[in-house]
Amino acid sequence: MSIIVQGAITIARKSGKRGDFNVGDLSTEIGEFEVKDALIEEFDPGRYTGRFVIDWIQPDSFTYRGRVFVKNRAKLAEILIDEGERGEPQPQMPPEPDPIEAERAAAPQAPAQPDAANAAGPESQPAFADVAPAGLAIGRTGQAASPEDPDLMLFGAELNAFVVEREAVKLDPTVDRQQFRAQRDRLKAIGYRFNPKTQEWLCGDANDIPF
Repeated sequence: MSIIVQGAITIARKSGKRGDFNVGDLSTEIGEFEVKDALIEEFDPGRYTGRFVIDWIQPDSFTYRGRVFVKNRAKLAEILIDEGERGEPQPQMPPEPDPIEAERAAAPQAPAQPDAANAAGPESQPAFADVAPAGLAIGRTGQAASPEDPDLMLFGAELNAFVVEREAVKLDPTVDRQQFRAQRDRLKAIGYRFNPKTQEWLCGDANDIPF
């Protein structure tokens, strides 16, 4: 069961071999917790106050230079920001491992399976298989995407339509985390800025963004 707590989260940006990622220190009336969710990947480094919906709390650990570090980790379902102050917090030791690496290391490895689709014939191919004319790929929507349009491949047809028109964009943090970071970085590169209150990306005057 989820709980809602009032508190403040201090978000720091780290660098890893898979790109930049965020780690948060959440301070609430029920305790202090570490946050590594994709939900905070879009935020600029800084301190934000508001309400936080916590799904679960459990110990989390990692090893650095032969030592084991244990922290209480909170899994957030939602963040409702009241106020914020951007600014890079002081670096903390030890450096945090990239959450992508930790998630992939913890994921169970599926046993290798024979290629049943090829063995059974073309009738068993899924509807979203990569079957298309030369140079094109077919996604789950059945819409062809050209490899010459990297934004279309990155965002998908629906989100890319908003990006092309420079309209507000809301990313889905439940997609593959590597792709989520790439979407975030691309929006920054083309002039978007993240609004912590609405958790949307806006393209335009930076003065329109709070904090």
